[in-house]
Amino acid sequence: MAGTMTFAQGKSAVEYMNQISQEFTAIQAATWEYTRSVAKNKGDKKVEKNRAELVQTISEALARVKKVPAFEEETYFRDSTVAFLELHKIVVSQDYEKIMNLEDISEQSYDLMEAYMKAQEIASDKLAEAGERIEQVEHKFAGEYKITLIESKDKTSEKLKNASEVYDYYNPVYLIFFKSYKQEAYLMEALNKGDVAAMEQNKSALSKTAAEGMEKITEVHAYKSDGSLVKACEDMLKFYQDEADRKFQVLIDFQTTKTGFDKAKAALEAKKEKDRTQADIDNFNQLVNEFNKATGDYNKTIQELNANRTKFLNNWNNASANFTSKHI
Repeated sequence: MAGTMTFAQGKSAVEYMNQISQEFTAIQAATWEYTRSVAKNKGDKKVEKNRAELVQTISEALARVKKVPAFEEETYFRDSTVAFLELHKIVVSQDYEKIMNLEDISEQSYDLMEAYMKAQEIASDKLAEAGERIEQVEHKFAGEYKITLIESKDKTSEKLKNASEVYDYYNPVYLIFFKSYKQEAYLMEALNKGDVAAMEQNKSALSKTAAEGMEKITEVHAYKSDGSLVKACEDMLKFYQDEADRKFQVLIDFQTTKTGFDKAKAALEAKKEKDRTQADIDNFNQLVNEFNKATGDYNKTIQELNANRTKFLNNWNNASANFTSKHI
């Protein structure tokens, strides 16, 4: 139901409607508690506990509504309510379980994260459409039995609607962030392996995703005058752009220099001392100097990247948590 109803006229019909409609109050309250737990305790076992409690609440409401007899041989209001509750139960027990399973693996790739958020959207849409249908049935019943419905905004319904709107805003911004976040993870994996070819490939990919992300995020307006999430995302993308377009080349150059140095060192050591020429020694000493400089540049760049990454990731995580906490 979209709102709390105050009934007048047709007393027996009003009592019948109230007997059925009051079940929605418990469902709405439990659904809101679940939504809050998801927002505040993502990935926590408490979320699953709240989901199980919500399924139980719906089951109990279903059992009570099914026992409600027909009203003047009319059953469509009761049956429609049963259908809504059954759909609600399916969404919570099956769709929400799928969402939780996807959440467990969503961090593995952008596609999985997108699928996770799409599943959330589908489940929300199912419940919204079902809610609109049952509201139409309620108005039909009230019209037939001359019941005046005085609609007043219900706080729980408004909170649920607001939560849906918040996630409709938040999820696309998160995906913009996550695409570059994940791409950088692939880049760092290549760095740890010392794979220059993979480093070059993933550096170019990060530059591309960060640039695309900046184009998208500039089109996102503040949410109810709150631009904190957009700002945090922009800062993160600027870091990724700078890392890919400027800073990371230093790390690639170091790896190339190290590879050359290691080969030269192995070649020199393979020669007996009496067979080493002055040119061999001079060339190797030059490589030592180049390697030492590259090592210093590498360490300086790594420290700078790590410090800025930590800074901007912390800002993003705090902005995300504060945004959902503030608006949900």
